[in-house]
Amino acid sequence: MKLNFKSPVSTALAIGVGIVVLLGYFFGTNVSGETTTVGILRDYLLQGAIVWAAVALLVGIANLASVHLYKINQGDNSAYSFVLLLSLMITLAVGFYDISNTYLNQEPNFQRTQWLFNYVQLPIEKSLIAIMAVSLTYAAARLLYRRLNFLSIVFVVVVVFLLIGAIPQLTALAPILTNTRNWIMRIPTTGGARGILLGIALGTIAAGIRILTGSDRPYRG
Repeated sequence: MKLNFKSPVSTALAIGVGIVVLLGYFFGTNVSGETTTVGILRDYLLQGAIVWAAVALLVGIANLASVHLYKINQGDNSAYSFVLLLSLMITLAVGFYDISNTYLNQEPNFQRTQWLFNYVQLPIEKSLIAIMAVSLTYAAARLLYRRLNFLSIVFVVVVVFLLIGAIPQLTALAPILTNTRNWIMRIPTTGGARGILLGIALGTIAAGIRILTGSDRPYRG
């Protein structure tokens, strides 16, 4: 394993913070359930990380706005950039208005923000899911055209069966479609999703170990 310590200060800081947070999860409380010094330090570091993540989000929003303002000035896809910036400003204004009403006038549940989510964001996401279903069907057809084998046939059959099983009129006439579709979604699909999550977890652990040992440095010093 090749260690890279070209910037010792940032490397030592990253390794130290990572080790403290890691130890805080194992030794954050004593046998009586009271928070130890390591646990308190871990909580402070995590709260600081949350603050820096919020700052990074604001910087990203500012960068997004500056990029699209530049596109509007240059006339490059200015209509899309204008719609994006207008939507961003409206969403921020509604959010700030809801926050002020919630904490100053005791208005509950961020009603206007919830309206935006339910009647703007959610329909857009559903439309994208519908487009994904069509794209998946098209990809299945191209897969059969380019690579005709047992696995591709199984993939296409399962996709078509799941799409058919999602039609309420057909499932009312043939309940076996609903039962089979639910079995596929509950057992094979869940098993595959868990396998993907296990792979992500192992990859995250490996990346964390490499950062803690200084092999990888996704930070600058």
